[in-house]
Amino acid sequence: MFPPLLQRFKDEFDIVSVIGGELPTIYRWMFLLRSFRLPKDAWYREWRRYVEHTPFSFRAVTKKLDRELAKYEGKYDCILFFGAMSAPGYHLNKKMFVFTDSCRWLSSRNQYDESCHFRSEHEEKEWLQLEGNVYRSASRVFVGSDFVKNAIVDAYSVPSKRVIVAGLGAGIGFGEHYEKHFDGRTILYIGKGDFEKKGGLILLKAFEQVRRALPDTVLHVVGQERLPVLEGVISHGFVRDRDRIVALMRSAHVFTLPSLVDRNPITILEAMATATPCVASDYGAMPEIVGDAGLIAPCGDHEKLAESLIKLLTNTPLATRLGVNGRQRFEKKYNWDSIWKTMRSELLAGLHE
Repeated sequence: MFPPLLQRFKDEFDIVSVIGGELPTIYRWMFLLRSFRLPKDAWYREWRRYVEHTPFSFRAVTKKLDRELAKYEGKYDCILFFGAMSAPGYHLNKKMFVFTDSCRWLSSRNQYDESCHFRSEHEEKEWLQLEGNVYRSASRVFVGSDFVKNAIVDAYSVPSKRVIVAGLGAGIGFGEHYEKHFDGRTILYIGKGDFEKKGGLILLKAFEQVRRALPDTVLHVVGQERLPVLEGVISHGFVRDRDRIVALMRSAHVFTLPSLVDRNPITILEAMATATPCVASDYGAMPEIVGDAGLIAPCGDHEKLAESLIKLLTNTPLATRLGVNGRQRFEKKYNWDSIWKTMRSELLAGLHE
């Protein structure tokens, strides 16, 4: 999930293995049939709920990964979880650490994240117990924001001192200095996955309003295969070339992610690293992360989103100031060196407790 972080682990610790997996194939096919419905997007969401977000899937994946973990018995001292969607090794007498940017309790309470909603009180109680066991057993739980920390402390009864806000960092290639230019017309959106949940449809409505005020404005969309044909919208599809992503972010006057579901989006950190001001929604940790590096619009409000975009496009001094603030936030906190410094100290403390 986070190559820069894993590289720092490799530099200082011996990583015996990286294991990961998904629900066994037979169950995935079974749930594919069981979840059938139309339209196709609804089918996909229901299928994902079955294979990722049920107590059955939690236990089945845990059992599968336990068999893999058993191959390394006697060869490792601790286990690091990325997220808590399963619990291989939970029953072993090993030090455990967790690194996560969210938790199911938060997802289940987001009205737009249907695949994470619980279908019954029994299912909710069972899942939260399984997930909570991981957090409560961990020597440290590393999170990206106070927003997520508060949820894990309050909803899972984890001692506050063991939940560490280490932060998250921008991806590879975003840390280099360069001379930022503002053209007054370029908006960038990067959102992989569900376009609607990522605020894409809200952005398209807002962009129509922006274009009426500023006809030369261009919206670049990355991470989507099919988009409605709209004047001024340029779709790049899925972009895997990291240099191209960096170039798009650097050339943007403003980056926007009016997401309805994201709590700690990495793309906002990458915009900050390139001194590109942000316009984000007020959900999750986005206001906490953006701080004085951009503007916040109410979640789902396309008119307020349009107003914020127009404000930055027509006020280059403001855009410049917010961009500089973002770069400073990146250099002080939201970079992997700072994050690793915090994590390393807490890891060593946890190992010796």
